[in-house]
Amino acid sequence: MKTLYILRHGKAERDSESGEDFDRPLAERGWRDAEAVGREVRLRGFETDAVLSSPARRAAETVEAFARGYGPVQPRFERGIYNAPAEPLIDIVSATDDRAARLMIVGHNPGFQELALLLEDAPGDYADRLADGLPTAGFVAMELDVAHWNEVTERCGRVTAMIVPKELD
Repeated sequence: MKTLYILRHGKAERDSESGEDFDRPLAERGWRDAEAVGREVRLRGFETDAVLSSPARRAAETVEAFARGYGPVQPRFERGIYNAPAEPLIDIVSATDDRAARLMIVGHNPGFQELALLLEDAPGDYADRLADGLPTAGFVAMELDVAHWNEVTERCGRVTAMIVPKELD
C-alpha cells in the first residue's frame, strides 16, 4: 500500500512582474490558505516521506506556506509537474523511489483534479466533490492499492480525505 497526497497550489495573483505564468506569486489568501491546510494536515496525522513540487513560483510558495503550518518539508522540484495533465503526472508518481511510502505532490489544476479522479476507484462522496473541482490549496489523501510506485495505474486507489480551505474557517 502506498499513500499519495495531492496538494493544489494556493490562490495566486493574476499577473507576475515578468508577465510569465510560471512566475505568478501566491496572493495573500494563498499564503493563509496553504498554511491553514498544512496545520490541518498535521493535526490529522498525515505524514509524508517525500515531496515533489512544480517549480512554478506559486507552487514553490505553496510548499513554503504549507510548511509554516505543517512543519519542515524538503521538496524536490520537478519541472514535469508544471501544468501537466494526469497521464504524465502518473508517470512522475510511478518513478518515485519505493523507500517513500507516502508521497506528496504539489502543483496545478486541471491536471491534479484529473489525476485524483483517474486514480479513484470508489465512486462516492469524494469522487463527487472532486468532479466539482479541486480548489486552490485543496488537499487530497489517497490510498493506492500497490506495493511499488511503478505499479500505479488508473483506478488503483481511493480517496481517504479531502481538505479544502473554506471548510477550515
